[in-house]
Amino acid sequence: MLKDSKFSSHLLHLSQLQIINHKTLDEYRDRLKTYEDYLWFGKPDQISAIECSRRGWACQSNDLIECVNCHAQIFAQLPSVLKKEQYTECIENICQSLVNSHHRYCVWKFMIIPESIVQLTDIYSNETVNRLLKEAEEFLSHINQIDIVGQLQTIFQIESTDFDLLSSSYLNDPRLISAFKIRVFCWKFNNSLLICDKCCREIRINMNHFVFDPILSHRAWCPILKNNQWKKRIEQIENILYKKSRNKISEIKTNNDHTTENILPDIISTQNLFHELISSKEYYRSCVQSTFDDNTSTSDMDRTNNESI
Repeated sequence: MLKDSKFSSHLLHLSQLQIINHKTLDEYRDRLKTYEDYLWFGKPDQISAIECSRRGWACQSNDLIECVNCHAQIFAQLPSVLKKEQYTECIENICQSLVNSHHRYCVWKFMIIPESIVQLTDIYSNETVNRLLKEAEEFLSHINQIDIVGQLQTIFQIESTDFDLLSSSYLNDPRLISAFKIRVFCWKFNNSLLICDKCCREIRINMNHFVFDPILSHRAWCPILKNNQWKKRIEQIENILYKKSRNKISEIKTNNDHTTENILPDIISTQNLFHELISSKEYYRSCVQSTFDDNTSTSDMDRTNNESI
């Protein structure tokens, strides 16, 4: 199983151990790119491409990995899963080899890429959603038409009106939502390529008409597919948009209540004035009626006197 190369002049002394920096992360991604699906197929999480790359191993051929520093090698062909005991034991041995097979002073015997680099970052705020939208807008300047296929056509239903896009130049552009869906699932645009941040899958883009499945286009071992993490991201975005919509409704209601409070005194004042006018009018009518009655009585008396004469 284990093939160990001769002692290499590229071994690093312990004093050369450094903190994780951008160069180290770039080298990690370069190692990860070597794990094509057909070269490292059917491996469990314990010895996945990500775990091997975190410890300095790059894939050389079918089931064969090599340390990029000390050039030690591990042959990781697994027995049938039907042979449960042999299968489990083989996985445990390979896990130990990921550490123990490095040469004595190899930096990767003591160092590992932090798991936080591998993990997905939760989408927990409206600011994060707006940032993803801005990055999606940059993608639109390079492509004429985008068609999203796969499960996202029915599961992830959002519209441009769900976002704060008043400052966006792509407010009425139907491509914006498609580009946003691509960016949400860790795809970035780079020189006519789409690259996944997590599994380093690279896909060349047809600039005129791009048909894409943002989920199934990932490598089989990509963290976005693990435990349906992509569905979790959809729920997070929908919760943010729902919360924002609810806040907008509450704000509108508050504004309406405030407007009502401002108008209500005027309404009450108008009502009071109306009642005063009504009262005055009734008083006037009563006066007129009284005068009319008096005049009527006087006329009757005059008529009676005339008749008597």
